[in-house]
Amino acid sequence: MPIAVDPVKLQPVLGMAPGVYLTIIYSVIFLIVLFLVGFLPGILQSGKLVTFSSTVHPSAVQVDGVYVGSAPVDAFISPGTHEVTFYYEDVASHSFSFEVGHPVFFTWLVPRRQTVVSESFISNSESLKRYLESMFDQVVAWSAVVDFNETYYRPPLFLQVAQTSTNLSIPNAKILLASFFSQSLNYVTSREMLQDYEQSLQTVVESSTLSYDDLGEVFTVFDSIKSLYDAEPTESFVGEHAVPLTSTPMPTVLEIPVDGISPIRGFSYPDMQGVVGRNVQERFPGVHEMGIAQNVSEFTIGAMEIPEYVWAHFVQDNPYWSKANSERLQADGMVDNNYLAGLYPTVAVKSQTPIRNISWYAAQDFVSWLSDISGKEVFLPTQKQWELVALSQIEESYQNSMTGMPHDSSPSSLFGGMWEFTQDSFVPLSRYTQIEPTWMSAQGGVVIKGGSYLNKAQEVDHATVGVLSRNECSETTGFRIAWRD
Repeated sequence: MPIAVDPVKLQPVLGMAPGVYLTIIYSVIFLIVLFLVGFLPGILQSGKLVTFSSTVHPSAVQVDGVYVGSAPVDAFISPGTHEVTFYYEDVASHSFSFEVGHPVFFTWLVPRRQTVVSESFISNSESLKRYLESMFDQVVAWSAVVDFNETYYRPPLFLQVAQTSTNLSIPNAKILLASFFSQSLNYVTSREMLQDYEQSLQTVVESSTLSYDDLGEVFTVFDSIKSLYDAEPTESFVGEHAVPLTSTPMPTVLEIPVDGISPIRGFSYPDMQGVVGRNVQERFPGVHEMGIAQNVSEFTIGAMEIPEYVWAHFVQDNPYWSKANSERLQADGMVDNNYLAGLYPTVAVKSQTPIRNISWYAAQDFVSWLSDISGKEVFLPTQKQWELVALSQIEESYQNSMTGMPHDSSPSSLFGGMWEFTQDSFVPLSRYTQIEPTWMSAQGGVVIKGGSYLNKAQEVDHATVGVLSRNECSETTGFRIAWRD
């Protein structure tokens, strides 16, 4: 039997029929939901997603004094007037104001976007030179890394310079850019750098920023470097490949008298010429037997490495370099935390053990001090000088201990004993490219020569090159001096 149900009838409200007031209620609910979903988020957090881009690569971006990233970069910016600064390190910058509107409708669903572009703030020759020098520093620093992977990414430094250069209108820009690309060839030490360099050349030529004539021999040398990566690796070679001097010079014994210190003995060599310069670096391309004629003018080189006793006199006159001041030295970037580790040089003990655990900066200050008190031009030997002296040795045994015995007729301890600082920066491919390094960077290491007592004799010859950072202190590295009257 069917159940009888009484129909429900809505009653009028305020004189309005049910259909009317229900429509009003549904409309109010819809408007409330629309407001809550479509407008309220925009009211509470209004603004735009702003893309900041620059014609200078790379560029850092600050908005109202707050760093937001490196251009191109997106940042959500609130409505109103803002101050943006694009800058590259402390080289140059460009600041200006920009406006962001106040969008509110469905901003969470469809973010409003805006683009803020900086014009080139490399605006004159001086700022361009500083920019290129800074980028060159980065090229030098990254050249020490020869293996990259997905987690260790190298920035496209050459391409960044090329892209920046296409937006410049500066007198002498072509000269500076050509010099940058030429000098950078000495630091192309990985396939990643090679590919980056090739893309940068394509960019500057296609944009007419530089022509083939502007770049001179760059393309020829670059093609030569490319061939290194295509060739089969060449094994390193050792002493039996050394080419002796055509006429072995006979050195003259000289001394530097120093008040309160035993005279520093050395051997004076006349103008010298020999075949040196074979690159035996296994971690860098260019492992080739390249006999290169080198010439040096007359100079005197120390018979032995500088001992602890003489170093103690230097520190006595220069307390800045005392072991007690090592924290300050580290803060100044002059040494690392191994400075004089385990050593206590003193003028009370005439120790002839070579000084070690000192930095290249310290050695450079030492030769300046000795120049002042001796009245002679004292310096660290160059790589050329050291190699020609090594080639002049008729027979030099490898020293398997830290301290060697002096010779009567020639410098001793050139091979083995301690690695020795030279004054030269390490420029990986300069001997291969034959491009004279005229741009130098503190980011690069310095050349050390001769090996130490920890190396095997067959691993080291006159051309072997070691590399240390300028502030690095090694227990197997010391130095000898050179001088001219």
